[in-house]
Amino acid sequence: MGGLILACILLGITCIVLLAQKWLLRRRIRKLAEQVDAWNSGTGEMLDVALQEDALAQLQNSVADLQLALARAKQLNAEECSRTSALTADISHQLKTPLTTLRLYTELDSAPHMEDSLEQIKRMEDLIQALLRLERLCADGYAFTFADADAEAILLEQWQSLQAIWPEKTLLVEGAARIRCDSSWLGEAFLNLLKNACEHTASDGIIRVRLERTEAAFFCTLEDNGGGVEAAELSKLFHRFYRAQHQSKNGAGIGLAIVKEIIHRHHGTVTAENGSQGLKITISMPMLDRNLTNP
Repeated sequence: MGGLILACILLGITCIVLLAQKWLLRRRIRKLAEQVDAWNSGTGEMLDVALQEDALAQLQNSVADLQLALARAKQLNAEECSRTSALTADISHQLKTPLTTLRLYTELDSAPHMEDSLEQIKRMEDLIQALLRLERLCADGYAFTFADADAEAILLEQWQSLQAIWPEKTLLVEGAARIRCDSSWLGEAFLNLLKNACEHTASDGIIRVRLERTEAAFFCTLEDNGGGVEAAELSKLFHRFYRAQHQSKNGAGIGLAIVKEIIHRHHGTVTAENGSQGLKITISMPMLDRNLTNP
């Protein structure tokens, strides 16, 4: 009888120990998950090296190694972006002085082709400015300020600035959405998309925009009736300096690349496809209530 009682006591102690170990393990897993989530959101520190010898400690150390590798890769990428931005800025600065001088001499000489020469000089100056802006965007050189805004109002404000240039074009907007964004930069993205659509449609071209907001995301679809592009070119439209074969050669091929970077800074994506009548561009942005960190 005494042996049975002792066995029951030992069994009870074993159960208590196992339950305690299970509770401690769950607590460690929960704490580890919270630390990883905090680091991912930019509000926490990297994991410390675990000194235990169990499986969870091995997992923690593996995650810590991964965090260190990602931090190093991010630092190297930032340094490379900084060098590229500095090089581009230096080259652009060196080009500005001879271009200014060339403009002055062209105006003074009053050559037969002065107007054409001045137009080409202006194109070069605009290209330099656009390239500088793009490189600075890629290097996180601009501060983005996020606040609640009316997406339709941002879109229509940009359209008004284009109506004097393309008075016969028509913009049709469907839907509305209040979103969290940097209204100034998103406005520039809308401006570049609208300008691109105006440049590649007929004089009486039509641009249709649909705005939609769900609980989790914002979607903006912009479609023109300009006939679209070749399927093989769709994936290249957002590359810098790329212009579709049948499209106008007056542009610098920078505008859509700037759009991509602006949407990327909003943690979103932008894609292109051929719609029923022309090019269809879709912006997708997650709706994040907290303060956004750099992607």
